Amino acid sequence: MIFGGYMEGINVVKNESKELILEFEDGDTTIPDLIAAELLKNDDVSFTGVTKDHPETGKPQLVIKTEKKKAADALNKALENLDEWISEVKKGINAKQ
Repeated sequence: MIFGGYMEGINVVKNESKELILEFEDGDTTIPDLIAAELLKNDDVSFTGVTKDHPETGKPQLVIKTEKKKAADALNKALENLDEWISEVKKGINAKQ
């Protein structure tokens, strides 16, 4: 399940076994860029990147292409890794308070 069922503000443009394209309603590329950076750590990901038709009005699209495994599985793994990292950051912040 992509994003643990949370898809508000995210549209699936293409969902094939080895290619997934997500469009983010919010024009900001911060989250798609963060996900793309994490996806690059996966050896099965042959391509990932964020595109945007127009810098001010375009909607960012996260493109994921894989060699063998499903693109959705690669995305889910990247999101799990980011979730773990965010949890560690929170623990570090809370420990310093």
